[in-house]
Amino acid sequence: MDQSEKAIRYYENLLEEAKDDENSFIALFGLAIACLNNEQVEQANEYISRCCKLYESIPGGTIYGRCRIFDLLGSIAHRQNRPELAIHYYTEILKIVPEDDTDMISIANTNLASIYYSQDNTEVSLQHLQQALQLDEVLYSIEDLHIATDNFNIGVCYYKQNELHLALKYYEQSLAIREKVLPSLHIDIALTHIGLGETNFGLKNFNQSIDHWKNGLVIIEKERLCNSTEQAIIHENIAACYSNMNDFTHSLWYCNQSLLLHQEHHSTRNLFNLYFTYGNVYYGINEFDKAIESFMMSLTLIDDNNERKIAQIYENISECYVIMDEHSLAITYLEKSLAIQEKLDPMNEIIIANICNNIVTSYCSLEKYNLALEYCTKSKEYYEKCSCDNMEEYGVTLGCSLVAVNYEILANICFDREDQTTAFDYYCNALDIIKSRLPVDQRALARVQKLLNRINEVEF
Repeated sequence: MDQSEKAIRYYENLLEEAKDDENSFIALFGLAIACLNNEQVEQANEYISRCCKLYESIPGGTIYGRCRIFDLLGSIAHRQNRPELAIHYYTEILKIVPEDDTDMISIANTNLASIYYSQDNTEVSLQHLQQALQLDEVLYSIEDLHIATDNFNIGVCYYKQNELHLALKYYEQSLAIREKVLPSLHIDIALTHIGLGETNFGLKNFNQSIDHWKNGLVIIEKERLCNSTEQAIIHENIAACYSNMNDFTHSLWYCNQSLLLHQEHHSTRNLFNLYFTYGNVYYGINEFDKAIESFMMSLTLIDDNNERKIAQIYENISECYVIMDEHSLAITYLEKSLAIQEKLDPMNEIIIANICNNIVTSYCSLEKYNLALEYCTKSKEYYEKCSCDNMEEYGVTLGCSLVAVNYEILANICFDREDQTTAFDYYCNALDIIKSRLPVDQRALARVQKLLNRINEVEF
């Protein structure tokens, strides 16, 4: 007989021997918890129902007491990884609690938010957190830690939903309170800085991201609040910021620190990101063999399900080979990336079109114009499916559009194949697009006009 079964027998005997309502209540409550621990949920609920009815007859028994019972049971169910049961108990609180008991309503909403978040249901989690915040703003002063915690949790949800500006707002509100109320080296301040570091990184505010990660790291290292793996990841995040700012000296230093911490803790967690950053750094300082080696190492460590990242790594490897004038190898990795991108849902036409264009460039360098033309046509088809807003999201701004560039490449191929009539038409298409986008990209305009003029010098 295991411990939970022994507990059931114990409380059953206690219930038989109980001579008053108070002792009966204790026995029934013990039975409810023992049944939960023994996964006898229906039996536990029956005992809980009897508990609540009996509680009303006990002198001093109140609805608040019943709410505390459900709160305790919800907490137990949550710890036992029974989210649906925990939701049931916390929802029961909201059904019976008086409207003026805002403290209990806030606690129930906060607990429900935590469970829904653990189930990746951030939308419902946010609804409960917003309700808790509204109540806490009435219950507590504006600088109370309850308000700081609510703001932090809301920031976490918005970050998970990729609503980065909203995440930033709530994280900043949380930090402002925590820095006023808590000791300067408190773990909650460190966690808020880390949240702000992640959010600013997503918004490409790399300087702010670095500042917050460094502030969080100072607290963590001084107070020894986390293990070497966590510190290693923060160092890698700072390295990624510096890499994005083209400050490769600082980035390499933080990469090396991160690697040392990983080795110290024998950890591989998030190590693929570290080698990815190493690859970007070596690419930035023109050490392409080391860049390829780092990207390859990243591929061996990455989760197979992270297909978008794998496709990106293949592209990065191809860029190294292009610069090294190894176009056949570049095409191999571009085609690997393309094969992944075309299967993703949702598909990103801009990225696919760019990959096709890069394949075109490499085939042109190898003077394989038939294959270049095939991919160029494919690229153009994908570009034409994209809206201007989608293009601008991926860096195609008001100057020369990628469609114009594509027409220019097609024209160059046709010209090299001595098909001047088709080349002329494609150059004209490119010019029309360049002129239509304001402000006009004068360099692109001059380049295409010059290419167009050379057709006039060729005898048809």
